[in-house]
Amino acid sequence: MIPDYTFDTLNTMPRQELEEFAARMISRMVPEDVMTELFTFEQEEVDNEERMLATQLDAILRMTAIALCEIQQAFDDSDNAIQNSERMTRLVLWHFYSVSFNLEKAIPLQTHCNHVEVLLNNRPKDVLGWVKELNDLLHSYAEINTEN
Repeated sequence: MIPDYTFDTLNTMPRQELEEFAARMISRMVPEDVMTELFTFEQEEVDNEERMLATQLDAILRMTAIALCEIQQAFDDSDNAIQNSERMTRLVLWHFYSVSFNLEKAIPLQTHCNHVEVLLNNRPKDVLGWVKELNDLLHSYAEINTEN
């Protein structure tokens, strides 16, 4: 059976396996030259620790948005294009939640998965749309965490 990366799968799969596969998927979707550009910072962007952290988080967000945008095109010609695209989108969004922003400390996995399923129903078509959605997701998670 092919994992669907919904809550039940994410909750039972070994974390190391998820991390490795998600990292491979992102590196397949985001070309090396784009990665280099995203993670090459100007001196003023790394002058102090707070600014450096903000710059790194912005680069991670943009990297994730690029990967998510590329997923749809990558699976357009596959036999189960919609299913494969949704599976890989869930996986990359798990990476965003768990690895990139370490949001597990603030938001339960089930809450994240619920947000992802809503997002899958109305996926952005371009990178800027994904950047907006990911920013909105981070703001939603911050609000949820503040309420708890």
